[in-house]
Order: sequence, then structure tokens, then C-alpha cells
Amino acid sequence: MRSHDVLLSSPRALIFDMDGVICHTMPYHMKAWEVYVERTPELRGQVDLGQLRQMGGKRNAELLPELLGRSPSTEEVQRWGAGKEAVFRELLAPHLQLLPGLLCFLNAAKARGYRLGVGTSACAANVELVLSCEGVGAFFDTVVMEQDVQRGKPDPECYLLVAQRLGVPPQQCVVFEDAVSGVMAAVRAGMTCWGVLTTEAESALRQAGAEVCIQDFTEAALEELLNSAPTPAIAHTVQPR
Repeated sequence: MRSHDVLLSSPRALIFDMDGVICHTMPYHMKAWEVYVERTPELRGQVDLGQLRQMGGKRNAELLPELLGRSPSTEEVQRWGAGKEAVFRELLAPHLQLLPGLLCFLNAAKARGYRLGVGTSACAANVELVLSCEGVGAFFDTVVMEQDVQRGKPDPECYLLVAQRLGVPPQQCVVFEDAVSGVMAAVRAGMTCWGVLTTEAESALRQAGAEVCIQDFTEAALEELLNSAPTPAIAHTVQPR
């Protein structure tokens, strides 16, 4: 990781993407598409799975037309998307684990007065599964997911809604993102973005606008962010299950 030169002067909220940031789920999304397409005759041979690695952070409604090379009906998007996400949960559940250092970082951020939120393109069932891991969902003041927005990333709607719900101006929010489209969404929302290197190369995330890149939440660079917290030394911690 390269050291950074710019840190938001007065951050008050930390916002986390879910897939690839809270848990390293992207390999399971890839495998789920492969399995679901093979199980679904009407999709077999119609989906360009090679494009998937460039589509992190997008909702199924935006992703499926690109994979198919045509515009599927609303019914098709709902049916195929739900089918694939069910396979994803089957594959992920036995292997679900948080990124290293995340629980400790969230506890420290809470104790220092940060507001915490999640902004994800995932559906409600996926969010419920991932946020059940070690009780991590208890840390977050709000969660914005697929059903809450009209436009997916890289549109900033998701992150702007998180900030609105947290009651924090966008310029005082720091977003953690692993996908190029998510970094672009954060930047377009007027927020500082830290890249998490689970899915994309550092060069790609920095080109999209990430100011800092980390491998996980054990890195020393996070201490500077904690030290910029709005109200240091608040005696408040969350006890994960």
C-alpha cells in the first residue's frame, strides 16, 4: 500500500460497501453465476461470464443487460436475479467470514464517535446473511440496499442516501469500496473513498478516485483515520456475538 497525502479534515461518518469490503464475497458471486447459468437452459450459452469481473458493484438490473447483450424483461431480471442470489447464499453460507480486522476497527470507530453505514447493491436476503456474521450488523446506524434506490453504482444515489440517513454532509463521509463503479459512486457523491483491494488492482481503484488503498482493516493507515474522529474517547463499544 502506498502512503496517502490527503485525509479528510473532519470526517464524521464511515460508509461501507458490503461485498468485498465487509466480507470477501466476490468469488462466490462469480461461481454463483456460473452455476445458475448452467442450471438455467434459457441462459446457457447466452451470458458472457467473462464480463463479470468488470461489473462489481452493479445491481442485477444493470448487470444482466450487459451480460446478455440485450434488454431482458422486468420479469426475467427478477426471476434470474433471485435465482442467482439464492445460489450465491448457498455457496457463501458455509464459508462466511469478515475481512481481517473489521470488528476491531468498527468498535474503535464507534468508540470515537463515528456514525457508521452500509451502502450496497445487494438484495435484502444477501444483506441479512452477511450482516449476521459475528453480529457485525449491530455496528451500523443505517443500511441502504438494492431496493432502496432507483439507480445503481456508479450513480451516487446509494451513498447520498446513506449520508442523508446518517445526518452527515457528504463531504464529511469516508467510503470503503472494492469496486471501480463503487469508487466512482463515492467520488460523484462528493465523498472521500478508500479502496479495499479484494477485487480490483490498486491502480484501477486509484484511477477511479480512491485516495487511499488498503488490503484489509488491520493496516496502520486506519489509525490516522481513527485519530481524525469527531469525538475521541467516547466510552461506547458494541459486543459482537
